[in-house]
Amino acid sequence: MPKAVAYARFSTDKQREESIQAQLRAIHEYAAKNGIEVVKEYCDEGKSATSDDRPAFQQMIAELKLLRPDFVLVHKLDRFARDRFDAAIYRREIQKVGAKLIAVEQDFGDAPESILLESLVEGMAEYYSKNLAREVMKGMKENAYKAKFNGGWVPLGYDIDAEGRYVLNESEAKIVRLIFELAANGYSYSKIADKLNARGYKTKRGRPFGRNSIHEILRNEKYAGVYVFNETPKKVAGKRNNRIKKPENEIIRIEGAVPAIVPKELFNRVQEMMDRRKMTAPRKASTVYILTGILRCGECGSAMTGQSITKAGKNGGKRKYYYYMCSRAKRAGGCQHTRQHPKEKVEGYILNAIEEQVTNIKNLPVLADRLWGEIQRINAGRDRDAVELRKQLRETEEALENYFAAIEKG
Repeated sequence: MPKAVAYARFSTDKQREESIQAQLRAIHEYAAKNGIEVVKEYCDEGKSATSDDRPAFQQMIAELKLLRPDFVLVHKLDRFARDRFDAAIYRREIQKVGAKLIAVEQDFGDAPESILLESLVEGMAEYYSKNLAREVMKGMKENAYKAKFNGGWVPLGYDIDAEGRYVLNESEAKIVRLIFELAANGYSYSKIADKLNARGYKTKRGRPFGRNSIHEILRNEKYAGVYVFNETPKKVAGKRNNRIKKPENEIIRIEGAVPAIVPKELFNRVQEMMDRRKMTAPRKASTVYILTGILRCGECGSAMTGQSITKAGKNGGKRKYYYYMCSRAKRAGGCQHTRQHPKEKVEGYILNAIEEQVTNIKNLPVLADRLWGEIQRINAGRDRDAVELRKQLRETEEALENYFAAIEKG
């Protein structure tokens, strides 16, 4: 008896599960009618056929040599691919193992004319997909000109109201302000993330902060009140490439269209600092300055940061010396306190002072009270966040139900 593998797919996680089952039912009916044994099923849920980035599909292609089926059965050709290039490539992979692709609802037979019919159907599927994308982009641009939310993740610090506009989420906005303040005071992305995680703060997705999430927040113009749309292109696989920017004439940018969380002056200052850091091509430090961002300049209050200087030694060799110095003093005219403080001496003094305070039995009740107070504060913040997240989840689910109900009605 000839063998076959079956492939089924639907595009969004809001399509009913029956969509997959209906495809498989039609495939099995065709197989039974034609005396074919289906030896394995592959199903992709919530995956578009405009991309070959589909786990079950790729697993099927990889296992063709192992299973050696006679046929690959799909419901319709648009379930297999909506891109003619992908369709040709993977048809070739199927042919290499001596198998044949059959769309059970579009079986054109083996006549030479079937090649033309299949090409026409595949071309229509690709046209439908690209035309739909064009119409969707039209609607998204209209939304953008009105400064409305266009899908994706809502940035930390904002919610979306019933009209699709950005509104402040004050409990999250305070985290965003803290991030910009720390960045302006010379904290690195990692140090900022450590500070936030120590306080129990989470990203919009409920995850701990990392370097990348901090970088994305600091570069987001919405926090200065600027609405931006269509800034980054898509890769071939359909994913956005945030490192590349589109030409300015393709980007929709509207000043003052979003409630600002940080002042424009602070946002621009942080951008300049980030640009300078990028231009200097920072190298990974081999020396850890444990007081970076904690130690403050007595003259201007800015963060003290570490630096090293190589000097000639007594025996003619070179030796590296490590210091703390005011971050503003490093910039010409930033601060008058230009003195360099030896790293070992400063860190030793601070650590000894901490040890004396922590090990002093008289201070234990005070330290315990402060620790307990901090634990209660973190837990209270998590409880508030949980309530807010549950509220956002309900609102999002209601909005999605309304959205898909509208699509079903055309």
